[in-house]
Amino acid sequence: MNPVTGRAVLIAALSFSFGGCVTSTHPPEGQSTTVQDSLTWLSDNILSAPNDAQVYIDRGEFHLREGNRGAALEDFALAIKADSTRLDIRQRLGEMRFDIQDFEGAVREWEATLQTQDDFVPSLLSLAKVDLLLRAYDPALKRINNALRVDDKLDEAYFLKGRLYLETQDTVTAVSSFQTAIEVNPNRYDAFIQLGLLYASAHDDLALEYFNTARAIRPNSIEAIYDQAIFLQEHGQGEQERYRAALELYDRILFLDETNASAAFNKGFVFLEYLNQYDSAEFWFDQAIVRLPYYHQAHYNRGLCLESQGKMDAALSAYNSALELEPAYTPAALAKGRVLSTN
Repeated sequence: MNPVTGRAVLIAALSFSFGGCVTSTHPPEGQSTTVQDSLTWLSDNILSAPNDAQVYIDRGEFHLREGNRGAALEDFALAIKADSTRLDIRQRLGEMRFDIQDFEGAVREWEATLQTQDDFVPSLLSLAKVDLLLRAYDPALKRINNALRVDDKLDEAYFLKGRLYLETQDTVTAVSSFQTAIEVNPNRYDAFIQLGLLYASAHDDLALEYFNTARAIRPNSIEAIYDQAIFLQEHGQGEQERYRAALELYDRILFLDETNASAAFNKGFVFLEYLNQYDSAEFWFDQAIVRLPYYHQAHYNRGLCLESQGKMDAALSAYNSALELEPAYTPAALAKGRVLSTN
């Protein structure tokens, strides 16, 4: 009968995306921008200035826009050959390699950058992210602190510290790090989410303030709405107002994403578990199943609604559906036995 939270405070695995930009030029006004003409124009620039790193960058950016990552990688590598002092190019090349899961290549680029300038902040933080992925916490912390020695206003560095302390289960220091991140950057959405989750795990209503701020930064963020709704339903303390607020938040999610089965399921759960409105609960579990037919927990909870309404045959069918989808699902097996024993 547990609701689907979809969130976890302690992070089991980290995923990062890298993005950056390198100053680019464009064809002059009036120049045709068809694929062939643009590529011809950019290639002509390279022929005219083969030792200029920027012309390779421009063509590489063109290839990225066209979805040709392989050609883009080649052009950025040529840019580095043309000007090995351009650390921003090597950093970007590392990010591109990382995005295509060439992790060794990405690390190689960032380490080469640090060999040229050992306090180059973007590469320090990129390598710290890799260290976190590998659970190499000591080198990660060292890189983060080296970056902060260069600039103590790096919200990304404080955020990474927070993730590191979460991983090592030092939640007090994690909170402090995330709070510093939002002090440096009041629009740091993901830090507000992490703080909300941490306070939610401590059953502290301050979580709601952090989720509200995250929603103010990204009004249509399903993640923030969902986290707030979960907190309200799990900390309703018998207050009808909180349960109703949670239901409204799930309605908002379904407005933004009508296919969201978890929001429909959790509406059903609120009606079943907290409001004892079994007909409404049954409707929303039905809606969850419509959106996700193999949602075995929804079939099981639908059975509970039917059983609570005295519809034993229908409840048995629902439990059987849950077991067909997940034969080892113990709650459904026990519920089926209970119904059979009463017939």
